[in-house]
Amino acid sequence: MQTWKSWWVGIFRWIRPKSNGLRVGRRTAAYIRAANAERTQQNWAKAASNYHMALAIEPHLHHLWVQLGHVEKETGATDRARSAYEEAARLEPQDVEPLLHLGHMAKAWQQPAEAAAYFLRALQSDGRNLQAISELARVMPDRHHVDTAFWVSAMAVLKIGDRIAMPEDVEPLPDHPIMFDVTDLLAFFGQRRLPTGIQRVQIEISLALIGGQADTQPTFCIYSSARRGWIALPPIDFQILCRLAKQSDDGDDPLWIDQLFQIYRMIAVARTVRLPPGTTLVNLGTSWSDRNYLLDVRTARARAGIVYVPLVFDLIPLIEPTWFMGSLVRDYRAWFGSLLHSADGCLVISQATRQDLLDKATERKATIPFNAVPVVPLDGNFRQDAADIVALQTYGLDPQSYVLLVSTLEPRKNHIGAFRAWMQLDAVLDEATLPHLVCVGGRGWLNDELHQMLHDNPRLQKMVHIFHGVPDDRLAMLYEHCLFALYPSFYEGWGLPVSEALSYGKVPAISAGSSLPEAGGSFARYFDPYNADSIAATVRTLLNDETRNAAEIAIKDGYAPRTWQQIAQDLLTKARTVTPRDLDSLPHLPGPGTWFLSLSGQANDNIMWGEPLRHGHSWQAPTSAGCRVTGDDAALWFYWSGCSGAQLHIHVAAGHDAASVSANLNEFSCTFQGNGDATILSFPLPDVHGPIKVALRSSGKDLVVEKVEITSKGHAPLRPFSAPAAA
Repeated sequence: MQTWKSWWVGIFRWIRPKSNGLRVGRRTAAYIRAANAERTQQNWAKAASNYHMALAIEPHLHHLWVQLGHVEKETGATDRARSAYEEAARLEPQDVEPLLHLGHMAKAWQQPAEAAAYFLRALQSDGRNLQAISELARVMPDRHHVDTAFWVSAMAVLKIGDRIAMPEDVEPLPDHPIMFDVTDLLAFFGQRRLPTGIQRVQIEISLALIGGQADTQPTFCIYSSARRGWIALPPIDFQILCRLAKQSDDGDDPLWIDQLFQIYRMIAVARTVRLPPGTTLVNLGTSWSDRNYLLDVRTARARAGIVYVPLVFDLIPLIEPTWFMGSLVRDYRAWFGSLLHSADGCLVISQATRQDLLDKATERKATIPFNAVPVVPLDGNFRQDAADIVALQTYGLDPQSYVLLVSTLEPRKNHIGAFRAWMQLDAVLDEATLPHLVCVGGRGWLNDELHQMLHDNPRLQKMVHIFHGVPDDRLAMLYEHCLFALYPSFYEGWGLPVSEALSYGKVPAISAGSSLPEAGGSFARYFDPYNADSIAATVRTLLNDETRNAAEIAIKDGYAPRTWQQIAQDLLTKARTVTPRDLDSLPHLPGPGTWFLSLSGQANDNIMWGEPLRHGHSWQAPTSAGCRVTGDDAALWFYWSGCSGAQLHIHVAAGHDAASVSANLNEFSCTFQGNGDATILSFPLPDVHGPIKVALRSSGKDLVVEKVEITSKGHAPLRPFSAPAAA
């Protein structure tokens, strides 16, 4: 019956095809199917070509323009991606999705002011769009550096009066303060409410520190790319927001929305804090989405004497890039290369992550001292108040009838390995013996194969349940009443679900690799995640009541998780042990080579990324053409090896508007004036090793630095690149 039904559905879809609920022609549908298939395989150029063919036939399909924008962005064709999103916005003015994508592109690849304009347009279309207001608040320019009409429009949309819009100077920070950057947590709240792994850790540490028993009360802050500095958050409002995030997955809850709007409105008009010497800045999340973040960290370290210590959860995009989207890997690779020259040290969450960081730093010839990478294990008590057992019925489950797998649906988490193990178990166990597999987590990415596997196996569909958006109290209930927990992940920075399972006294059956043995210790049962037989054998062992009960008794008697107050104090204490690296963190240039300031070389690990050479606030965000310089506060700064007879060459160009640049290195000076021209500014480098700082002064807004090149004696520099079009 199922076969006939599927056959008739297929025939109907062929006769009257639809895309996103809209009727389309059969030729259009064929191109769309081909594009979707190529997109699944990450063949971005082929996917874009097929979307173009479909849109040539039916250009009114707004949702296809959005998809075209996505795949063009993945290919690095930002101009074509921007055009596709703009067309989608033109076709459906009330749909804010393309405007949000345009804003994110402008923020990452071009200028914060352009991003603010897109996010403002989105908010004007949908005044309660959380993502739009969260992003607008972060990229809002200072009132003195923005068009009056834009400022008036923004204040109207944000419902902010003149008195609030011109706040007094912020309270000065105490001597030697410690600050926690939670920028990406506030950005996450603009899109989702219910926290996942990294956000959960940030929330628990923040709540433990706000008004807690730690020996120092830190300041919580976010970074503003437009204002090139950090904004202090009101602690009580931030505390309320963190508590609300844990209570529910209801993103439409008026209390949640009102609290978010309250804090975003404060951020939009706040002034940046002045960082006193001795400030320790700890980033609790990630910073690789903003291309000038680490530049401003380096500038603050050099001028204000701050110590920057990010918390690094893992380096998995470097270890196995195929588990992620190509654009994420590209951005992460660039971020890590810059981080090695921007941080004084790093906090890590496991010994395995520490070793990964030290190994990857050594590969990039930018070693970090071992004692500058302290470990703060996340062996916390994740137990929370559970919902009543009656709620279990809403999931169609009975107590002790299922094994729990908590994880986002993404390739690294290896749900497919778990599914294969369950199919093997189904072949040898009767229905009464084999428990169901309950998967709880975010919808994830690159999981088409996973869903296809379920679709093709009706028996597997009966054994597997997938639930998204499960709030904390119901997740606690699911842990309390499961047989045991399963975690077949290929690679982790720590493995929070392992600590969660142990907190509820449940045995975790987990992978025997990366950091997971640190999280599971002697209390977990281990298997090879690449071998479904191994997973199935471990599951069968824990289906034995006597074996499982003995393991649970061992957990009850021996497992002693730390409180979040203890973890937070550990993090504070270890952050203070990190000392300034000063000139030691400068990029070491060993001799001849080329360092790109354009984004075009990021995707190739063999091309050297020159972003860490930048210092000063006159640098704008890197683009595919290069990095624009506006003003007299820009420098290239590096540690030179002292190679004899070497020359430094700075490749610069002016766009359509007249611009000039002067560069100074010791007693040598070069000046360039152009309009649509490109040139190379050249200097002799000293024969002795030591720090080199080249000051750049630019007039005009269309002066771009593409790359920095060093040649040995007798070798000419590469030709200057073509002047870029104004962006």
